Amino acid sequence: MEIPVVIEPCAGGGFRAKAGAPFDLSAEGTTAEEASRQLSVLFDALMARGCRVTMLTVANGKAVVSSPLPADNLYETDWAYRELQDAIAENRRQEEAANP
Repeated sequence: MEIPVVIEPCAGGGFRAKAGAPFDLSAEGTTAEEASRQLSVLFDALMARGCRVTMLTVANGKAVVSSPLPADNLYETDWAYRELQDAIAENRRQEEAANP
């Protein structure tokens, strides 16, 4: 699934990355890339809390909720995703230690 994200410069400097409804997430960073990474962290936290993304199909006047999209739970079982998240967390710890 791909989610459109708007990245815009902030008035005081830095950048803001936003994903609209139904997520309504917004994150800021000193660079566009950092703002995007922070937005990814917010989305991951949303999914980790048990949120799911699905589709509502309306056909012939009847609404049917589809099963969750196939990639929704991938973050729970994919070893590469877990290693990437661990690496991001370690880099964040190192950055925070270097810039208290």
